[in-house]
This record gives sequence, C-alpha cells and structure tokens, in this order.
Amino acid sequence: MMPEWYQEKPLGEYENIYVVAATEKVQPKRTAAGGGITALLCYLIDNNMIDGAATSARDVEGLGGRIVVARTREEIIRTAGNEWQVLPFTNKLMETIENEDLKKVAVVGLPCQIHFIRQMKTFPLVESNFGNRVQFLISLFCYGTFAHESILNYIKEKHGMDISSIKEIKVSQKSVKFMGEKTLEIPFGELSKYIHMGCLMCPDYTGAFSDISAGNIGGKTIMIVRNKMSEEILREAEGSGYISTSKCDEETVKKIEERAVEKIKRASEYIPRLL
Repeated sequence: MMPEWYQEKPLGEYENIYVVAATEKVQPKRTAAGGGITALLCYLIDNNMIDGAATSARDVEGLGGRIVVARTREEIIRTAGNEWQVLPFTNKLMETIENEDLKKVAVVGLPCQIHFIRQMKTFPLVESNFGNRVQFLISLFCYGTFAHESILNYIKEKHGMDISSIKEIKVSQKSVKFMGEKTLEIPFGELSKYIHMGCLMCPDYTGAFSDISAGNIGGKTIMIVRNKMSEEILREAEGSGYISTSKCDEETVKKIEERAVEKIKRASEYIPRLL
C-alpha cells in the first residue's frame, strides 16, 4: 500500500543529519531537548529572515492548545517545549497570518501539517497567497498523537491522577509521561487505542516534506537537514553563535530509521483495514 520511496528511504531525502544544541546566546527556559529548534528560530527572527514563527502553545489552564505566532525572540522562547496535541492548525494559521499581515513565516508542525502546507506552496490557490508567505517548514518527529479528552479520562479513571495538576507531558515511542502533583509513566502500548485514526494511517515519522525535521532522541535535538538552503541557514546560525552542531552518529540514525520503518509498517497494516 505504501509508495516504494517510503520503503527505500524511510527518512525521505536529506543532505545531512546533526545533533544541534542552543548555545549560551540563546537560553530557552523550557525545551524538550537541547533547544536547537528554539535557537534556530531565534536566529531567523533576529536576522529578519522571518517576521514570525508559527507553532502551538499550551493554554495557561489545562492541556488544551492554541496557535501562536511568535514575533520576537522572547515570544519564541516562551513557546519552547514539548507540545503533543492536534490542533485545527492550517485554518487557524492561515487566518492568523492574514490578520497579522505576516509576509515571511517559519512554521513548526507535525508531519501531516507540514505535508499539507508544502502542497499549498507547491500548488497555490489563486485566491490565496498563503503558501508564498510561508518561508520555512520545520517538522517534528511524530509517532502519533492522542485524542485529548479520551486519554485524560483514561488516566483519571484508571490511574487516579488529578488531570488538572498536569503541567507537562513527554511522549516517547516506549512510554508517555504525565508530570503534575505526581509523575505517571504509562507504556505507549497501553495508550495506543487512543491514537487518532489518521495517525494510524500516516507513514511519515520525520516529516519528509519539511526543510528541516527535528526530534528528541536520547535527550538531544536531532535535525535532518533536507536541502541546501537549510544547510546554509544552519551553518550561518552556528557561525553567529546561536547553535552548536555535530554529525549524528550512525547508531542514532539507525534508531530513527527503525522508528520510521515501524510507522510505515503500521500504516500499511491499518490503511486496508480502515479504508
């Protein structure tokens, strides 16, 4: 059921894979890993390469999310962190970009969201210049996202956790960790039935249609650089003291490839079942 290129190149086309970390020039207060994405966005906005960075931010109360366009370094740092919810991303993004009259936007999203925006850039609608305003696409590694209300009801009933106390959620391929008045770590398999249906049919783990893909592997930010423009931007950001980079080791690359293949296999299994 999967196109051959998914099987042959589970990470998609790319130039290089790096471990990237923020330097002292950028000090994110709360990040999922080494702060590489935050530092790169700060470089782009400090140097007027973008006039906004669109991402999701958790609401002050609870775990709901909203679309945020950060227009300054301070706003980018405030939105740093591990976001896990699915939002009506593209509609809200288009509305926000138009309302705020943004001309050059970097978008951080999930593979499915980035794929859609890439299509908008490649095949623009006559009545909209939305795609032309998006300058840079960053995809987060994603194995699937959860139905918000269902999973919260489950951990409340099954594990007795006060969901109003949850301040942070960390999702890995092996487990989901909820941190609040106490820390609750649940095996990923126990929660897999709450994954969104569309995620089960999605074969893209890293975001093959992005300019840069990024994820937290072993507490470090791994970046897959997919084109020469992105490679040049990364080199400039490092030269300006925003980030440090090193080549990703073969063992870590193999881990990422294994996760990507697992997601492809899962999609191959579920597509004929659900269509």
